[in-house]
Amino acid sequence: MKTLIALLVALMLCGCSKQPVPAPVEEHAMRGEVMRLDAQNQLATVKHEAIKDFMGAMTMDYKVRDKAEFEKLHVGDKIDSVVFVQGDDFWVGKIQVKP
Repeated sequence: MKTLIALLVALMLCGCSKQPVPAPVEEHAMRGEVMRLDAQNQLATVKHEAIKDFMGAMTMDYKVRDKAEFEKLHVGDKIDSVVFVQGDDFWVGKIQVKP
């Protein structure tokens, strides 16, 4: 009986020590126009075309994780970029400002 209890405790401890596997990161090409910038929260409001196999055309806020990418944006810029999605988290990157 003691051996069985020790085995159960060992199995429970092993289960507790495992780190959850992060969700894979999806990438979706996005084309749009910067409508507003929120420097404090590093958010860009983008009016974008439909994103194939992801979402319809709309205007929404996107986090820009890379500070250098955020700083190159201006209201009115036309951009090509990538929307990264990981679980419930999403952000925009690989931003190319179109001339």
